[in-house]
Parts: sequence; C-alpha cells; structure tokens
Amino acid sequence: MSKLLKDWTPSKAAVDVIKLNGIDDEHIAKTVEYLKKETELNNIDDLDGYDNWNSFFIIFCIKAHNNVSSE
Repeated sequence: MSKLLKDWTPSKAAVDVIKLNGIDDEHIAKTVEYLKKETELNNIDDLDGYDNWNSFFIIFCIKAHNNVSSE
C-alpha cells in the first residue's frame, strides 16, 4: 500500500463502505480528484490518526458528501 497520495487509488473495500453510506461513483471519483489535485496532502504519515489512505478517504468522502448534501 502506497504512503504517497499520488500513487494511491481507493480499494474496492473502501469504495464499498462509502457506497453503503449512499454515496455514488461520481461523488467518489470527484473526491479522489479533489484530494489529489486540490489539496497539499502528500504522505499518509503526515496525517495524525491515520495509517493508510483508505481509512482517511472513507471518513473524508462521507464528511464531504454530508457537507455538500446539507447545503
């Protein structure tokens, strides 16, 4: 598993968990693109409390979806 964001793609298991929360493929793809192109995130070791990108992505994607949906 890659520690660098640029080399990471969400695992099938991570995508399945996200979909269980009612989030579609389009939102998942947009969130991946946002993380890779619009943030300064680089290495998972730089994020306190996370040891892999999939765990971070699940939480990030669900929170992002909830924030967009509530507007």
